[in-house]
Amino acid sequence: MSIFSKNPKIEVKPTARDKNLVKLGWAIVALNILLVLVFYFDLPETIPTHFNLKGEADGHGHKSTLWIIPIISAALYFGLGFFVTKMKPYHMNYPVKVTEKNAPELYALGIRMIAVMNLASVIAFLLTTVILLLYIKGIVGTIDVQLLVGSWIIVGALPFLYIFKMYSTPK
Repeated sequence: MSIFSKNPKIEVKPTARDKNLVKLGWAIVALNILLVLVFYFDLPETIPTHFNLKGEADGHGHKSTLWIIPIISAALYFGLGFFVTKMKPYHMNYPVKVTEKNAPELYALGIRMIAVMNLASVIAFLLTTVILLLYIKGIVGTIDVQLLVGSWIIVGALPFLYIFKMYSTPK
């Protein structure tokens, strides 16, 4: 017996907007990979890999570690993109009771939440790559840690916005 067996089995598919968000995310993932590829061969062998709260480099590694950012971004995007396009929304967990009446709206919100979170995360990964490359190339003297932390806080806060919307749906 599934814990989701009580959710109404209503088919709600990703909207055109949801699908466009997924496509935009893939373009951002590709841009992240392209940025690393374009600058990679012009980088020093040792690059900063960690920064303190003041934005100063306090850890270094081989330039190949720069590939970690777009690889993680692509892997996470692929995984969450699968949920947006393939997963049945009635298999997801919801913070409110799902009924025949509110299921279409809740399911659409669940799909949109994953699509938006996925897009926001790849934007944060791209921002991380850009700022790191600017630092390595000497264009900026310190990493704007607040900007990076802020972008990841936004990604982490997005589910709460959708949870609030779900609580606002009619029962």
